[in-house]
Amino acid sequence: MKYLLPTILTIILAFALFITDARAGSTDVVVTDNIIEAIHNIDIVSLNVLLAEGAAIDTADGNGNTPLMLASKIGNPRMIKIILAHNPEVNSQNNDGYTALMVASENGQYYIAAQLIRVGADISAKNKQGLTAAEIALRFGQPQINNLINGKEEVPFTR
Repeated sequence: MKYLLPTILTIILAFALFITDARAGSTDVVVTDNIIEAIHNIDIVSLNVLLAEGAAIDTADGNGNTPLMLASKIGNPRMIKIILAHNPEVNSQNNDGYTALMVASENGQYYIAAQLIRVGADISAKNKQGLTAAEIALRFGQPQINNLINGKEEVPFTR
C-alpha cells in the first residue's frame, strides 16, 4: 500500500506531461489574415492561402508599400515568385515614390531586381527625390545592380 500512492501519482504526472508534450508538438498551421503581415513574417503558407482566397495583391500598408515592395526588401525569391504569379502592378510607387525595383536596388537584392526587370519594371521611374533605381543602387553601394539596370548584366559573386 505504501508504494501504491506514489505509483499512481507518478502515472498521473507522466500522463499529464505526455498530453502537454503532444499539444506543444502540434502541427496545426495558423494562417494570418493579413497579406502584409504574412510577408513581414516570411509566412509563405499564409501568403499562398490569402492569395488563393482572393486577397488583393496590390494592397498597401500605411507607407504605401505593396506586398511586392516588402518582399523585394526582404529578398525571399520564393515569395517574389508567388507574388509575381498573381500579376501585381510592378511599377506602383509608395509614399516616397519608390517602386519595387528601387526597393530591391537599395537593399542589394540583385536576383529580385533581375526578376522585376524581366517582368517589366520601369527602369526610368523616379522617386520623389528624382532618383532612378540605378542611381539608388549606386548611392547604396550596389554597383552590380546598377550594371544590371543599365544593361551590363554580370553575375555577382556570392558566398
